[in-house]
Amino acid sequence: MPQYSAKDTTEIILKSIIGVISRRTSEKYANVIISNVVKDLQLKYDFLKFIKISGSEYSELLENLKIENEINYIDSKEVGLALKELIEKVTHSMGQSAEFFFIKEVKDGLPFGIDDLLRNLGVDLNMMQLDYITEKKGEHLLDIENSELLFSVFKSIFEILDKEISRDYAYKTINELVDRFITKYEVLRYVKVNDIRSVQGAEIISVLSEVNNESSRNIGMVIQKIIQETNNYTFEKAGFSIVEKLKNNLASNYILKLEELGADLNVIHLPKELIFKHVIIALIDVLSESSTQSYAVLILDNILKKISDRFNYLKYVRIDSSRYSEGINAVEISNEMDSVRVSEMGRIIQKIVENVLSSLGENAGQNFIDRFKRRLGEAYLLRIEEMGVNLHMIQLKQDFLI
Repeated sequence: MPQYSAKDTTEIILKSIIGVISRRTSEKYANVIISNVVKDLQLKYDFLKFIKISGSEYSELLENLKIENEINYIDSKEVGLALKELIEKVTHSMGQSAEFFFIKEVKDGLPFGIDDLLRNLGVDLNMMQLDYITEKKGEHLLDIENSELLFSVFKSIFEILDKEISRDYAYKTINELVDRFITKYEVLRYVKVNDIRSVQGAEIISVLSEVNNESSRNIGMVIQKIIQETNNYTFEKAGFSIVEKLKNNLASNYILKLEELGADLNVIHLPKELIFKHVIIALIDVLSESSTQSYAVLILDNILKKISDRFNYLKYVRIDSSRYSEGINAVEISNEMDSVRVSEMGRIIQKIVENVLSSLGENAGQNFIDRFKRRLGEAYLLRIEEMGVNLHMIQLKQDFLI
């Protein structure tokens, strides 16, 4: 893996941020945002005076972004804290222009291999993206009817499949998905797929207004499942992810509404290492409800050691016993975890949850799975179910033993 100095790392991140801002707004706006944030943070991080920015155009800005070598002598953790806060401040300074995936775009603009270095500095861009999405979800509820949302999502999926593959494939995929899941998700009885392959001007989907009386949770689950399944289809058929295309095809207020309903597009596209990390966070949080955070991490550490011989991939997970009280911060998960096969990841998660539940007493274990599901969230729950995790079966086994 390439070695990056503090100067190199800072320059790489700033250039990626500048590129993303310029694409979303303008070259001049990128200069203003970066200059103001760096100047503001200098009050807290004096060493940011080593960053010199001038110029008013994008080309000038990159040419006139100068970072002095003195920054290499600053403690790496301090540099990490400053970079993390800089990214957060830039994101919030942009307001609506940042939309939902600004931080992810910054990450995508970084060279391969820099992720581990950034995480060691305390800059976890994947988790920052998730935190930002969570924050945006809580800002306000949007007045969009269930019928309008369902119609827009299905129509967008159809348009993408029609353009990328074929109209016939688009119609058959949507029709098959609705037929397959209508028994499990009753809200789909309000959805009718129209065969428009030879009809001009007609809509692919008709949605009855009665669906507006359904709970938000039901709508969110249906949409999450439909998008996940479609994403699986497009990977197999054409080798692309429909998620990014949906983000571009749907208006930003619809994407925010999906997030509010628990249909998290980001989860579908997340690396497996982050899905695994979210599972660990949920387990620690639920265990901490009836004990302490330190004890929760101790339980997980013991379980991982117990099953590590059976699951070699757990070598990518390390828990620092001296930091139990710090909760998830005591857990380090290498991005090598993303190399684990989906089915194997499911087996690992299944076994961890089983062992956590069996380690609890009869009273402590009551309703554990339900609490874990709530903390996990619908989007992540569907994602791990796709991996083969069967929480219902775990609960049944526990009930039988009791």
